[in-house]
Amino acid sequence: MSRQPKIPGGVERRRHKRYRVKEGALAFLGTVPGSISDISEGGLAVHYVVFEKQPEENLQLDIFFGRDDFYLADLPGRKVSEADSSPDVTFSRINVRRMGVQFGELTGEQKSRLKYFILHNTLGEA
Repeated sequence: MSRQPKIPGGVERRRHKRYRVKEGALAFLGTVPGSISDISEGGLAVHYVVFEKQPEENLQLDIFFGRDDFYLADLPGRKVSEADSSPDVTFSRINVRRMGVQFGELTGEQKSRLKYFILHNTLGEA
């Protein structure tokens, strides 16, 4: 019997397992940098600080992880969710957002490099 994860108000829609990413992995959402919190073969979640420019709905993103000298460029993606993720500090002026991004059509090389990243730079299921 397959168990679906319980989520408020519905059924899990993801087709791929999500994995927690090692600290220090970055995604560049166009020109907006952010910290990757989890990733799958279908997309990722990233936390970023809101300044004047926010990421577009449809975007090209890059994944960078210095400890592994890993760089994967020009992944097509689209924003599928976004929520406030600011620290719970009364006087904080920092606006941190969490964005869920679904990957678009990846090339064979991009899929292979993404699988490598997941295998070598994650900490287990999210």
